[in-house]
Amino acid sequence: MADAHVSGVLERLTSIGLQVAENGVRLVVGANKEVEKLSSTFQTIQAVLVDAEKRQVKEQAVKVWLDKLHNVAYDIEDVLDEWNTAILKSQIETDESFSSLDPLPLVRWAPSSSISIPRLVKRRDIADKIKELNERLEAIEKEKDDYAFLVNPTRNNDLEPERPKTTYFIDVSEIHGRDQDKNTLISMLLSENNSEKMGIPIISIVGMGGIGKTTLAQMVYNQCELNTVLEKIHDSIVGKKFLLVLDDVWTEDERKWQSLKYCLNSGSQGSKILVTTRKENVATIMGCTKLFHLGKLSEEECWSLFSRIAFSQRNDREHESLADIGKKIAEKCKGLPLAAKTLGGLLRFKRTREQWQRILDSHMWELDEAENGLFSPLLLSYYDLPSPLRQCFSYCAVFLKDQKIEKDLLIKSWMAQGFLGETEGNKMEIIGGEYFDNLAMRSFFQEFEKDENDNSIIRCKMHDIVHEFAQFLRKTECFVASSNGYEKQRAACYGINVRHLTLTLDDEHFAIPDHVYSMTKLRSLLVDSSHSDRSSLNASLSILVDQFACLRILGLSDNRFRRQSSIEELPSQMGKLIHLRYLNLEGNRRLRNLPPTLCDLCNLQTLNIRSCSSLKGLPYGIERLINLRHLQNAETYGFKFMESGIQRLTRLQTLEEYVVGSAEIVGTSCSLGALGGLAHLRGNLKIIGLGNLSRMNEEAASRIPASVRRHLRRWNESSRQNKAEEAGLVNKTGLRNLTLII
Repeated sequence: MADAHVSGVLERLTSIGLQVAENGVRLVVGANKEVEKLSSTFQTIQAVLVDAEKRQVKEQAVKVWLDKLHNVAYDIEDVLDEWNTAILKSQIETDESFSSLDPLPLVRWAPSSSISIPRLVKRRDIADKIKELNERLEAIEKEKDDYAFLVNPTRNNDLEPERPKTTYFIDVSEIHGRDQDKNTLISMLLSENNSEKMGIPIISIVGMGGIGKTTLAQMVYNQCELNTVLEKIHDSIVGKKFLLVLDDVWTEDERKWQSLKYCLNSGSQGSKILVTTRKENVATIMGCTKLFHLGKLSEEECWSLFSRIAFSQRNDREHESLADIGKKIAEKCKGLPLAAKTLGGLLRFKRTREQWQRILDSHMWELDEAENGLFSPLLLSYYDLPSPLRQCFSYCAVFLKDQKIEKDLLIKSWMAQGFLGETEGNKMEIIGGEYFDNLAMRSFFQEFEKDENDNSIIRCKMHDIVHEFAQFLRKTECFVASSNGYEKQRAACYGINVRHLTLTLDDEHFAIPDHVYSMTKLRSLLVDSSHSDRSSLNASLSILVDQFACLRILGLSDNRFRRQSSIEELPSQMGKLIHLRYLNLEGNRRLRNLPPTLCDLCNLQTLNIRSCSSLKGLPYGIERLINLRHLQNAETYGFKFMESGIQRLTRLQTLEEYVVGSAEIVGTSCSLGALGGLAHLRGNLKIIGLGNLSRMNEEAASRIPASVRRHLRRWNESSRQNKAEEAGLVNKTGLRNLTLII
């Protein structure tokens, strides 16, 4: 994760150097050297990060050093983004046509007589900040020598979590809840079918770390009574029927598998290969003929496994005294055998109810035994991830436990945090989709809900233990807390270095806790006040905006869509949130207006105003949101027209509703013809108010794209037809569905 973070900062620093070299842009005096120095120091540090990230699990001092590095990297990102934003705003002000705006890469600006002296002073202030950050980074770079890190190690087995060697010896009496899975697999292995003529069938057991894949494979192997070690593979299987178990396969290099596969073709018909893996991609690469997704234990089976270990050598009185707490602890395992065994082993030596209650009240990642036993298999999966995916996975700690995670929201969140880079077109969204699929295939997500039309995943969940693992990775910077909960005290200890906060305001405590206001470097703030009256939140919004200037994501949605809990007004200071990329206001049914200062957020990528049914329209000056990619505005029934500036948002990919204004307001509204310039639109679009087209003059009608006009003509000829799919506009822009309404 640290490697990806540093790489992201280096990418932004490099973009400055490229612009200076290519365009001869002169930075503020001294800033150029400071930027070069930052890049050089980061590169030196980056060379040891592979070793440092592995050692942090066992060495607290290394973890502290990495935390310092993360904090200074965050601060450098903020300063560079502040600099880029100032330049971008200057471009907007000096380019009246808005046609040549290009906020990426970071610097494409030269001083002009129209730029005021205060702005130049501000850039000197930014240069001073970079110099101060350089001093902090140099101190961290010197400190690294105290730990004797290896430079770019390719592999260091002593530092990685140890994966136990697999044998076929196993005590079946210790296994609970897998008889049906065992019988199903044996049936697969013993079945005969014509497809076997095409080659040796491969059955893959796929599941998350710790769920019991190896144990099940051992049971099946022993059940089939094939206990001969395959020493000389080819010679020993010629003309013979065999079962080969390949346990915990990780490699996705098809060439390595092919060399073994060819060697196995000398076996007789009826031979089988059984593979266990955490990665569905591995099963596909190996040519798997049958896929067996291993599920969780039932509550009863999990309790049986847990209690057998936890209550070992206890008398009936102790069992009766602790059983009620024990069942609640077993429920925390959520059907994961490794969790039940780890916690059962931990509690075997704890005698009092107070000790058991402490375990029940604790997070998994706070227990040393869980870190060493339960998280070791997950650490193997985590270290196998490419560096960019590690930060994407660990960011999921910001969600509530057992929450349904919207795939679209998650990808937009990664984008807002800068995890997907900064690219044109829809490349960020495509990369985010690939990252999500990669994590899903590695069993980091589960319980998928899919789209009925194309079978794509739309939402998922994380297993509680995997969620705890993500919190373990981000335990100093990411918190999920209620206004009066335990996390409140822990979060207060980290204060200014907390970066991501999900805050639930409960029924009794309406106000945002005082300690939250000390977290001035927050990058994500997700407020759930749907269980309370939002009057206090309305009063607090101005303070929040003033305090949290570093925010990338601000979530103020009302998921219950209750009018009495809706935000009524956004503060006029919204323009201060210059780093903001994602603003979620969904479901605030009493929100009537968006402040004009919202249009100062030139970095904003996503604006979600879905179900803001009282909202009258978009603010004047919307064209200044030149980085806006997604306008989620479904069910905004108060809209009477679209603000004319929307036609200049040429990066827009999502536009859910487009309201055609009446003839009386056509001068201030955007005509239907403006859609022709939004070439990147995709997804679903509903065009409302087509009855107003009959009053449109010839000039306005001529600006409508020809493909759309043809479709509208057909729509007018048949009043029954109010829905069009794959129409002219769809073909032009990549929209999946176009709906037309009078």
